[in-house]
Amino acid sequence: MTEKLAPSLLSILMLCPQYRPLVGGYEQAAERLSIALVARGHRVTVIAERRDSTWPTRENKGGVRIERLWCRYRPHLHVATSLLTFAVFLLTRGRQFQIWHVHQYGLHAALAVALGKLLRRPVVLKSTSSKDQGIHRAIQDLPFAGIVAGRLRKVDALICTSRETRTEALAFGVPESRVHIIGNGVDTQVFKPRSDAQRARLRRGLGIVASWVVVFVGRLAEEKNPDGLLHAWQMALPHLPEGWRLVLVGDGPLHERLAASVEAEGITSSVSLAGYRSNVEAWTAVADVFVLTSRNEGLANTMLEAMATGLPVVSTRVSGATELLEDTGAGTLVDIGDMKRFAKALCDLAADPEQRKRMGRVARSVIEDRYSIDYIAERHESLYRDLIDDVTSVRGAF
Repeated sequence: MTEKLAPSLLSILMLCPQYRPLVGGYEQAAERLSIALVARGHRVTVIAERRDSTWPTRENKGGVRIERLWCRYRPHLHVATSLLTFAVFLLTRGRQFQIWHVHQYGLHAALAVALGKLLRRPVVLKSTSSKDQGIHRAIQDLPFAGIVAGRLRKVDALICTSRETRTEALAFGVPESRVHIIGNGVDTQVFKPRSDAQRARLRRGLGIVASWVVVFVGRLAEEKNPDGLLHAWQMALPHLPEGWRLVLVGDGPLHERLAASVEAEGITSSVSLAGYRSNVEAWTAVADVFVLTSRNEGLANTMLEAMATGLPVVSTRVSGATELLEDTGAGTLVDIGDMKRFAKALCDLAADPEQRKRMGRVARSVIEDRYSIDYIAERHESLYRDLIDDVTSVRGAF
């Protein structure tokens, strides 16, 4: 028998093929949202792929029930087997949930939309990135791309994290009434400004010897353009006051190449590759400036976290950056790939401590007003209720 829920309590199913212990940007955003919805009193279940037999089949993290479904994680078998187990779950247990929220567009999303129509469950889809990783481009490379695109255009609601992803969604063919801009959420109690004394203690604890710190947080991969960041740093370095240091936090396929480049260029005294770190909040807390050199993004969690910490930002003009930085004055934007201008923006901020403080205060205010995880969870909850009410009213018409 299906458990009956109190009228104010929602039963939410999150479909996240990739989820903890995988910790990329969309996985992190999905986890934060799920935990925040549980904190608001709702019941949240996440279904994900069990790519490794050592991962538990069932787990509870932060009040969120995680169910990892079997798949054969092998080339040419992974997607097909995962789709099968997701389909079985939705057909046999999908009615237990009032709403389904898919966090990755593609075949799983198309499956959810199709079965959602069959089982009369509203489906929400999140558009996770833009340009080369946006919804239209990603669908083009899939099997049965035309069928998949047709299904996704029928989704009950598409959540976009920026004006750019919204424009792409409309061009893709999702009706305007179904497209909603809701950003990623940040825990503003974890990511927050620190006093000078706290920052000094954290720097000692992290082994950072520098007067001022520029921090990059992200995967060391082509789309994040860390090579471009090193090039900009080399151009900026002769013009920076003494004592500035660049710290790259993260790991990825370019790590060895970047380490070799730092060594070859003789900049080891001013550049650190910190590798993957789980305590990102500590590394942003010790920084003076945050940098983002990506070629494309959805809405970078790392930039939101840095802004919540009270850091000014220098970023390329990727999705979400315009409304976060240029429209608000919380940072500086440069065109994608223009590392010469990026270097100049770094030098300008380094030379102007009052500008850094002003931008940092604005950045914190923007996050508190628009991107705190509580506010983002409330907006999702409101959307869910509207969609559930729409389904209920349609049923009542028959």
